[in-house]
Amino acid sequence: MHDPSNPVLLLHTLGGNARTWAPVVDAGADPARFLAVDLPGHGVRGEDPFDPAAAVAVVHAALDECGTAPAHLVGSGLGAFVALRVLADAPHRLASLLLAGFPPGGDPGRLRATADSLRATGMAGFAAGYLAATVVTDGGPCGDVGVAELTASMTGMRPEAFLGALEAALGWEAPVSPGPVPCRVLRGEHDVRVTEQAARSLATRLGADYIGVPGAGHIAYVDDPRGFRELMDAFHRVVEARTAVPDTLGAGSPAEPVLSQEGT
Repeated sequence: MHDPSNPVLLLHTLGGNARTWAPVVDAGADPARFLAVDLPGHGVRGEDPFDPAAAVAVVHAALDECGTAPAHLVGSGLGAFVALRVLADAPHRLASLLLAGFPPGGDPGRLRATADSLRATGMAGFAAGYLAATVVTDGGPCGDVGVAELTASMTGMRPEAFLGALEAALGWEAPVSPGPVPCRVLRGEHDVRVTEQAARSLATRLGADYIGVPGAGHIAYVDDPRGFRELMDAFHRVVEARTAVPDTLGAGSPAEPVLSQEGT
């Protein structure tokens, strides 16, 4: 059983909102441990422009709400971009970091193409095309709920907020050296936007392990919320066990996945 002193803070993907995490939270025990927040430009903060510093401030406010214990921070896509900023800004506030579907960088053509598509089709048309090409619906009814929430969230966004968030995420930078915070990198095995090589490279830079999520794509927590929850919980159990009794659970323990750079 999880130690309730370690809350779990969830950061959504680009175009999503806090509600897109509901199927993940509902897929396991201890729902009160979880707090999902809306990043600037999304959800209840839809009128705000996306700004990386403002996004980090939102996370710090949520960490304050969680209490004094370090929190497990989980980010997908845009949320992974913000989570890396928080890791650099305040690693002492984190019990662990889990990243999924982190944004591919260095593609200015994507920003221009997205702006053109938004002008031509509006948010509703763009969202339909983007999700049709990105989402892998292998998560059953729970996954369908997440897809519906993501569709509604993205469709309701202001185009300028979406473009601002995309521009920031495309400029992300991986950390130059591993930090003291235990990290894990997840990638849906059908991710069309982030290659396995890129995900493994990020894991190496973080001193983390890499885990592939079968049947999922770029937005693994929406594609397969139950599978995502199981992998997330397993990682958190390892971290918490090592924190509680650091000398009794070695890296080779058969009880939980090994925290190595090779992954599975």
